[in-house]
Amino acid sequence: MKQKLLVSFSGGQTSAYMTKWCIDNLSEKYDIVVVFANTGKEREETLQFVNECDSLWNFNTVWVEAVVDPKKGYGHGTTFKIVTFETASRQGEPFEAVIAKYGIPNSSFPHCTRELKTVPIHKYIKSIKWKGYYTAIGIRKDEIDRIDRNYKKRKFVYPFIALNMKPSDKIDVNIFWLMQNFRLELKGYEGNCDLCHKKSDRKILTILLEHPDSANWWDEMQQKYGKGQYYFYRKNRSIMELLKQSKTPFKKAKDDSRDTVKFKQEDLWDDLDLTYGCEESCEPFAISY
Repeated sequence: MKQKLLVSFSGGQTSAYMTKWCIDNLSEKYDIVVVFANTGKEREETLQFVNECDSLWNFNTVWVEAVVDPKKGYGHGTTFKIVTFETASRQGEPFEAVIAKYGIPNSSFPHCTRELKTVPIHKYIKSIKWKGYYTAIGIRKDEIDRIDRNYKKRKFVYPFIALNMKPSDKIDVNIFWLMQNFRLELKGYEGNCDLCHKKSDRKILTILLEHPDSANWWDEMQQKYGKGQYYFYRKNRSIMELLKQSKTPFKKAKDDSRDTVKFKQEDLWDDLDLTYGCEESCEPFAISY
């Protein structure tokens, strides 16, 4: 009997490459299910990319979204629904439902990943009666510090780190996509969730400089649910503070999505580049059944 492998497809290029590698190389050993959790704030380019991977490479991705019960207490937790590329939320509806119930997420209260990705994905897996399964996570060998310390107990698999699989770094991923006839049409610093609070200041400021209207939804959420004291961004800053800062001189984030030569790490060390564990997405691996 085959073992079971959940592939958590974030919608990013690393995750897509890992998903293809797993299907191409592990299908004889594992029954594989690919799941993508849509928050409603994914970039349209991300949704198109996930759909294109499905169309060209037959990932058979299951698209899930959080269904948030506004009531609190036991028995009223988040569940899921299955959607498609055509029916996926695009106006932040699942995200707002999480904020309405749990408040504004930030680095101190990162419940958005839990409620929008981790719980819906694993509730779906539970619904198909999988137990004792492994979860493949798209973290590269240059991000090894991001692996879960309890990965063996939780049965997490890191194909791009494990020596007996496909060790890969950012450059390897970029080279792979340069050889394809399609790719994720986003700059390296843009990521999937458009203004995620886990992005570095440099990335957020650069995105706001290039797409100032992207601040509107986040400001609306802060106005509706922040109670005048809770904000998404580090140091309890509002999106409007960051939008204002983006109009002052700063060194823009670099688009590294097509780089084939490693950058010098020391070139990035300044306050604007400080980040707290998010590069292109949130990996939904906090729960395992």
